[in-house]
Amino acid sequence: MMKKLTPAMQQYYAAKEEHKDALIFFRMGDFYESFGEDAKTIARELDITLTTRGKGKDGEKMPLAGIPYHAIDNYLPRLIKKGYKVAICEQLEDPKQAKGVVKRGVVRVVTPGTAIDPSMFADASSNYLMALYGEDKDFGLACLDISTGEFLTTQLTDEAPYDRIASEVARMRPSECIMPPSLKEDEKLLERFRELKIIIHEYDEYAFEEGTANKLLTEHFNVSTLEGMGCSELPFAVSSAGAALKYAVDTQMRELSHVQHLKTYFDSEFMVLDAITLRNLEIVKNVRGEGNDSTLLNVLDETKTPMGSRLLQKWLLKPLISVDEINDRLDAVAELESNTLVRFDLRSHLSQVKDMERLVGRVMYGNSNARDLISLQRSLEAVPQIIESLKECPDSNLLKDVASELLSFTELDELEDLIDRAIVEEPPVSVRDGGMIKSGYNERLDELKSLSKDGKHWIAEFQQKERDRTGIKSLKVGYNKVFGYYLEVTKANISQVPDDYIRKQTMTNAERFYTPELKERESEILSADDKATALEYELFCELNSIVAEHAQQLQNTAFMIGTLDVLANLAEVAANNNYVRPAITSDCRMLIRDGRHPVVENSTPGGFVPNDTEMDCQNNQFMLITGPNMAGKSTYMRQIAMIVIMAQAGSFVPASHASIGIVDRVFTRVGAFDDLASGQSTFMVEMVELANILNNATPKSLVLLDEVGRGTSTYDGYSIARAVVEYIHNKGRVGVRSLFATHYHQLTDLEAALKRVKNFHIAVKEEGDELVFLRKIVPGATDKSYGIHVARIAGVPHNVTSRAKEILEDIENESAIGNGNRADRKKRSSAKYTQVVLFDQNASGEEQEPDPVIEDIKALDINSLTPLEALNELNRIKDKLSGKREK
Repeated sequence: MMKKLTPAMQQYYAAKEEHKDALIFFRMGDFYESFGEDAKTIARELDITLTTRGKGKDGEKMPLAGIPYHAIDNYLPRLIKKGYKVAICEQLEDPKQAKGVVKRGVVRVVTPGTAIDPSMFADASSNYLMALYGEDKDFGLACLDISTGEFLTTQLTDEAPYDRIASEVARMRPSECIMPPSLKEDEKLLERFRELKIIIHEYDEYAFEEGTANKLLTEHFNVSTLEGMGCSELPFAVSSAGAALKYAVDTQMRELSHVQHLKTYFDSEFMVLDAITLRNLEIVKNVRGEGNDSTLLNVLDETKTPMGSRLLQKWLLKPLISVDEINDRLDAVAELESNTLVRFDLRSHLSQVKDMERLVGRVMYGNSNARDLISLQRSLEAVPQIIESLKECPDSNLLKDVASELLSFTELDELEDLIDRAIVEEPPVSVRDGGMIKSGYNERLDELKSLSKDGKHWIAEFQQKERDRTGIKSLKVGYNKVFGYYLEVTKANISQVPDDYIRKQTMTNAERFYTPELKERESEILSADDKATALEYELFCELNSIVAEHAQQLQNTAFMIGTLDVLANLAEVAANNNYVRPAITSDCRMLIRDGRHPVVENSTPGGFVPNDTEMDCQNNQFMLITGPNMAGKSTYMRQIAMIVIMAQAGSFVPASHASIGIVDRVFTRVGAFDDLASGQSTFMVEMVELANILNNATPKSLVLLDEVGRGTSTYDGYSIARAVVEYIHNKGRVGVRSLFATHYHQLTDLEAALKRVKNFHIAVKEEGDELVFLRKIVPGATDKSYGIHVARIAGVPHNVTSRAKEILEDIENESAIGNGNRADRKKRSSAKYTQVVLFDQNASGEEQEPDPVIEDIKALDINSLTPLEALNELNRIKDKLSGKREK
């Protein structure tokens, strides 16, 4: 029989029934408690004590775990980062005023993508909730950051939609993605999300229906149509956006009025960087996915504001492809780079600006405090100084636009003044305990504070008067919330207590009393304190509402300051790192003089060797690069891609000169990553990535290929590599600038056969058995990989490297593959180190002499042989083959 539950536990189970997929934080006094399976999970994940108490529905002991309510900011982020949903069940009335059990209810559900509290964010990065919806080749994708109010949507149409979705997910890096049950069952799609370590939650299919989504969006933005937001003709974009907004509203349980605009974006506006390229180039996350150290972002991000840091990430992840827009950014960076004093002043003023976007979000959300308003006030205080500095930048259109926008928000000056007059400089964290409103702001509050202050002065005088009257020097007047004000007398002095003292409480070593006079004044003092505290909260709420009315202007100001911060930051980085302004053109030519890898050069100060690059669509479309391991082929290729991305993002670049013809997509196939969990070997991963490149590269793409074919046998690998070079060259008669690093030296013959293929190699210097890497790329081919030298450097035992050298000499003397580009050597297959070739041509395409064993096999009439005759023939061929090898 089910045990009858207490009223509080009935409330708990009601909350759990309503939020089955969430952990419940159930407020009981000074603690958030959890029960049952939730308690077990919370105790395990937070490493806190699990206890038992009472009995649950089944009559068994109830597991219990709890955390102090004031410590929620320490514990809650740990659960959210692990992907849990947490429903906060609060006390909905003052326990002092409650009749019977305190009313409780869930006030919000915190999920990874809907966090808004500052404690949830490790850095200034955007915290996106993503919604995905679609079918076949068409998908809608929306991203909402409720901490800032940013709301984006797009519709993707692609023959390989999962690749395209993965690329967008890698670029946006959402904290959480919601999708309908129909997509949640698609294992191929889920694989992509698992690879990118994205938390997925299923959400009601109804929320994704176009009609439902359209109605919600038009009502939220108070418009009759979504045409002004660019998505009225994009049904899947509308569906995903509507579902994202509904999920956010459902979890937060309030209107998200700071989400004031929906922006629709398109692929055609930006360079496409797929998930593989972002990983391989380490643009904003390192290849291990554990932070932004050793990344391009880490090198470039010296921004002064959180808004600037977020915007810089967006610029790097979405480089522009419009020459005019890129040059607008470069003009601004150039003006700030050349004007050191103005740049210094600007960055100094910018450093005073706090995270205005998230501050406005908290104001609109309703969980701001007085410290947030002071942060806003101090941020606004810096704006006039920023505008004044911008007067020294008359040339850049972009900087003039920023200054003009900032000047247009004149009402914010009055708002800044209002906050300054209202809030003390160092307010308390809580808005319900008073102490945050300045004297002189409100006459009634000043009266109450004066009454309270006078009352406390009266208390001090009363204490001294009673000491004099009673002769008890240790007598003191105290206060606590339970008993109010009291007179405390030690047991040793009880005999001196006057008759008019009324006993209030007995202590171990003292007695507490009150007098009618003290009781009367207590009422006046406490009443004044309570009224002052209540009035302060009321005044704060009024002020918060006034700030909320200016949300749009504050968000626009924050965006302008973020834009200015990025531009000043890029100018600062350019000046400090000796970067130059790139020339951006609409053709496909690329000319880089003394190019450097921006990340690697930071770790090798003074030791990085710069290199040139010259490519075009007519004569230098394809760079075939050979050279030793560890010589720098991969670094060279990556630096070209990074320079292109930096240039099109609007940054100066690490070179002495750079002219960049617009690139619409960057593809990379570098490194080796097994994906054994999904049944893919290194070679399979390589081929999947290669297929993506060959199927999607356009005439304006930049392709980096490193050691294609190395994951399989020599002949297979060489054949694939050669076919890839030919395919890209022939497909790219009007573009596809490509760099191809390889150890298949035979491929260098292609320079003579394919007119736009040019050979280059990384120079080395041999000094006896020693090898010096010169890190310089020079025209021409090399026919050595120096792998044994590298093995020796790595510490492979001498016996192994010596034997490897002997084997290499045998192979080079006998193998067609080993000497495919040496016309002066006899080319024949090695019987010791290669498989029997079953074709009429060797790997370099030359006719070879028939093998006697193969000829014997061909001559056999299989259909006429008895089993015994077949065994005899097989034995004869075996003997013949053994004799051949002995020779």
